[in-house]
Amino acid sequence: SLCPALPCPQPAEEKAQLLQNSEYQELMVESSFMYLSLDLPTAPLYKDEKEQLIIPQVPLFSILAKFNGATEKEYKTYKENFLKRFQLTRLPPYLIFCIKRFTKNNFFVEKNPTIVNFPIT
Repeated sequence: SLCPALPCPQPAEEKAQLLQNSEYQELMVESSFMYLSLDLPTAPLYKDEKEQLIIPQVPLFSILAKFNGATEKEYKTYKENFLKRFQLTRLPPYLIFCIKRFTKNNFFVEKNPTIVNFPIT
């Protein structure tokens, strides 16, 4: 689902009225996919009591929560802000995951070393 715009924080009555406008209505779009792009949580490295680095771990199911149909993610463009929700309705015979490990800022590219735990069964 896609909500094309987010109303600015307003009093509850004004916000409820704004949500009736067509530009704030939810829009559902069905699209096929070849692979799923998964976002890793930003979990920093930390040191244990022996001063050794510990790499954080995350279960596969927690990064797949993006596709549960309820989790919303905010997207910002230069013109507007909008929310998206994703839901898998039918799985293909094969599924390719693209785990986004690299983030780019003005100075350098940073790698997220978080380990993704895949279930065996």
